Amino acid sequence: MQLRKETTGTPQGGVISPLLANLYLHWLDRHWERQAFGQRPHDAHIVRYADDFVILCGKRPETYLAEAQKVLDRLGLTLNAQKTRIVDARQEPFDFLGHRFAVQPSKRTGVLKTYYYPTPKAMASVKKKVREVAREGQHWDLPVLIREKVNPILRGWGHYFKTGNSRMHFKSIANYTIWTLCIMLRKKHKKRSKGWRDHPPSWFYDYHNLFKLNSLVVTGEETSRYVRPVAP
Repeated sequence: MQLRKETTGTPQGGVISPLLANLYLHWLDRHWERQAFGQRPHDAHIVRYADDFVILCGKRPETYLAEAQKVLDRLGLTLNAQKTRIVDARQEPFDFLGHRFAVQPSKRTGVLKTYYYPTPKAMASVKKKVREVAREGQHWDLPVLIREKVNPILRGWGHYFKTGNSRMHFKSIANYTIWTLCIMLRKKHKKRSKGWRDHPPSWFYDYHNLFKLNSLVVTGEETSRYVRPVAP
């Protein structure tokens, strides 16, 4: 095994990394404000969290990417070549901060709108956490395991994604959680059956207070779910 010492960049996952990113990229934000790129006639909005950012614009994306690159060059920073790309969201979705953004026609009106929901990576991540908790908690009392381990995972993940168009994704994770707990109980009690009949969803929700992801789903008019119409 070879060890490589990095002399550039910030520690991946380091607690100081977001602070350093904000200190540096504050100048990118200032440049964007001074040039009024977020206002007409540009309408090029930069959305940033630490060192992750997207530029949302309806025209001339190459121009605004070059502007960002110019500022980063002066700061001695480089863009991640693997992550940096220009996307027409009307043709393909893009991912940002765990969400997938896609422009699709509304099923109700047919009008193009912007929708966002958990990425496949975010779905796989929460499933892995639930699976690991179930595997390590076979010797726990089920109510304690659900209260102290499973519910915090579901609650935290659900609150992060609840403002999006995530109803079907929440249903998928809820079903996966119940399926995983049934498998755990089957192994714990050495039963041959899968346990669906003995442990239906209501058994987990009503008797063991499993957190209901669907309780976080935002319903109502599309405007209350932060779905924005796409300009023609």
